[in-house]
Amino acid sequence: MDIPYLNRRGFTLIELLMVIVLVGIISITVGALIYQGTRSFGDIDILRELEGEGTLALERLSRELRLIRCTQVGNRCTPASSDITQMTSSDIRFYNIFNEGRGFRLDGTTLKLRQGVSDTDTENILCGNVSSLSFEYLKSDRTTATSVGDIWTIVVNLTLLKGTTTLNFKTEVHPRSFR
Repeated sequence: MDIPYLNRRGFTLIELLMVIVLVGIISITVGALIYQGTRSFGDIDILRELEGEGTLALERLSRELRLIRCTQVGNRCTPASSDITQMTSSDIRFYNIFNEGRGFRLDGTTLKLRQGVSDTDTENILCGNVSSLSFEYLKSDRTTATSVGDIWTIVVNLTLLKGTTTLNFKTEVHPRSFR
């Protein structure tokens, strides 16, 4: 006796479930790879943005600090309190060799360039996304300078933060006129 439904060709329920499970596993794996690639691209984009912004800010800051004026005393030219009017770990104000007032300070998460030495002078935004800014003032023997006249080198530490990406910058500047 021939039973018609037993002669039919087709898939069993178990075969169908196995295919669905395998397709699901492959889909999850491919989706995770695509997600990781997209996320990495976003992280690299943020890193490039921070690197460009930080490099530009540090170059401008270094250029301005190199132009700090000094007071001539015999053969030496050292800074006086009239040349560098404020020197703290987070703020510096000075006159450059063109007798123009300049200054740098952190205002929240923004690095600002001051166009003068008083609190009421115009400030321009130099860089955003700043999480920390510090100035270190060193003598010629690399010890910490405690007075304006002892400064030989200024070390600038700048940290930028965007999302979870942090980038640190550091530079040392010796003003050209200091001898």
